[in-house]
Amino acid sequence: MNFILYDGIEWKNLFPITLTRPVSEIRLGLFTIKERWEKYIGVKAVDIITQPFLSKKYSLVKKEYFTNILLINSSFLPNEELIKIILSLKENEAIFFKKKIVVIKKSFFSYKENIISLKEKNYKKIYNIKNIVHIQHTWDIFINNESVLKKDFMFFTKGKKSFSLLGKNNNILCKEKIFLEEDIIANNIVLNAQLGPIYIEKGVDIMEGSVIRGPVSIGKKATLNIGSKIYGGTSIGSFCKVGGEIINSIIFSYSNKAHDGFLGNAILGTWCNLGAGTNISNLRNDYRKITVWNYEKKNFIPINLQFFGLIMGDHSKSAINTQFNTATTVGVNTNIFGYGFPPRYIPSFSLGGIQNSKKISFDRVCETAKIVMNRRNVIFSIVDKKILEYLYQLLNI
Repeated sequence: MNFILYDGIEWKNLFPITLTRPVSEIRLGLFTIKERWEKYIGVKAVDIITQPFLSKKYSLVKKEYFTNILLINSSFLPNEELIKIILSLKENEAIFFKKKIVVIKKSFFSYKENIISLKEKNYKKIYNIKNIVHIQHTWDIFINNESVLKKDFMFFTKGKKSFSLLGKNNNILCKEKIFLEEDIIANNIVLNAQLGPIYIEKGVDIMEGSVIRGPVSIGKKATLNIGSKIYGGTSIGSFCKVGGEIINSIIFSYSNKAHDGFLGNAILGTWCNLGAGTNISNLRNDYRKITVWNYEKKNFIPINLQFFGLIMGDHSKSAINTQFNTATTVGVNTNIFGYGFPPRYIPSFSLGGIQNSKKISFDRVCETAKIVMNRRNVIFSIVDKKILEYLYQLLNI
């Protein structure tokens, strides 16, 4: 069954995380959205339809059209009920959630079609699904992470055998809800799955005194430094280095929060680094609901949330002892330092903190990205440079 994942109108609502990736590359639970769809359906996606400036990196094929194809809105997460309906779809039938397209089955699809403009009246039959996770805003990612992580664990560990820890004097609580891949090194740690499952991928190094309280996911070859405290609702990507206190947060691959400090109800993109002593407030002192930056309105808007920490785009960094206020949004490739609290919205490519009117030169942007990525044996490609160059020329992102 061939399928294409496409970016709907949700892509713009998920800035700054989607400034550098399609919606399908967002990580929550155990996987990215793309990986999750591929595991549920059982085959690889044949293409990703996203913004033109991202297509050279993320598009999979160069065909002009497809036949007998499923078109799937990437902002929806698959579940068993949805997959059953998908398997029964016939030509020109669709699945909707609250009048929004989830899946379309077409006998012929050309890239000239405008997917977003398609309406209910265009289909022979429409199925409506009532229960589905829809990622429409950045905060939907950490709000849903705990429940998605639990479902992922149940679905993808069924019938599989867990490995054992390579270490001594470890305290394991509720072992049946813990799944370990091979070559995990750990001594004198605590894994507590009484409140939710713990999934740890291969090659993870968990240093002494670390405590993990599920539901939590740790990606391959990640490192947890001495005394790390990882609370529920947290997903840490591959090759990350983390430490301190983390709760209900998603850290994309190759990002670091290696030192003491608090991170809660937050998302870090890839290639981010939080300097030693960086702390993030996830609750206002007066306990009121928060406001968050809206890229389209270019202003802060109220939302019905009390706990909200930080949303940080790819390649952004904070200096030691940086203190972020509740519900701060940081763009792509920022370099944050200086006295006092940084602003609650920091545009991409900004240099400084309160004094953030200065813009990093594009040569320095590329130079830093190349150095950081080379340290992990990853090449800063021409395509990566083109994406950052496109964003650099935009205003207020």
